[in-house]
Amino acid sequence: MTLESDPITSQRTLNSYVANWADLALRLVNELATGWARGRPHPPPTDAAAILRVIRPAQTLAHGVHIAPLTEDDALDLAATVTRLRAAIDACVDGEVQDAAEILNEVMAANHAVPNLHRHPGMPFIFAFHTGDHTGAQARAADMAASLALVIGSGREARLRRCEAARCDRVFYDTTRNASRRFCDLQCQNRAKASAHRARRASTLTDRAE
Repeated sequence: MTLESDPITSQRTLNSYVANWADLALRLVNELATGWARGRPHPPPTDAAAILRVIRPAQTLAHGVHIAPLTEDDALDLAATVTRLRAAIDACVDGEVQDAAEILNEVMAANHAVPNLHRHPGMPFIFAFHTGDHTGAQARAADMAASLALVIGSGREARLRRCEAARCDRVFYDTTRNASRRFCDLQCQNRAKASAHRARRASTLTDRAE
């Protein structure tokens, strides 16, 4: 399974902390809670080992994410949380921001999200919404949910988008200046253009036949 490097990096839209964790949330949603991707069925992994194989490279691509140990049990718990994050993002896309806020509040409360500074022995302090006492799943869930909540709280929820191409449910954060991005990547953009071209051609042929 290949993960593309397409991080949220625009400093005019999100600060680096929020961007890193929101980026990870979107990556995991696309791998663990998406049924269709780029025109093909995308059955998410269900066993812990396979989930871990998705999470680890996603963390590497989401630059700056503090990586705490993650067990197989943590992986299963985190996958369940990612499904909830998917619901929150979909709610934003569908204009149900209140529903999204309630879901994120529930996830933050369940995972004891609280802003704090802490560090591991010999390491510098980090700012986070998890503490050193959180499990691996709780730590990631708290920071991802809090970062998505900050996206909404800063009035940028409209930039959380879902691919508009047929048979693709992938999500992304739109960093374009005028918030005009419609597709998750160039592949889906090209698919949509080809589909529109075929539809126009079929319509023209039908008109001529009549």
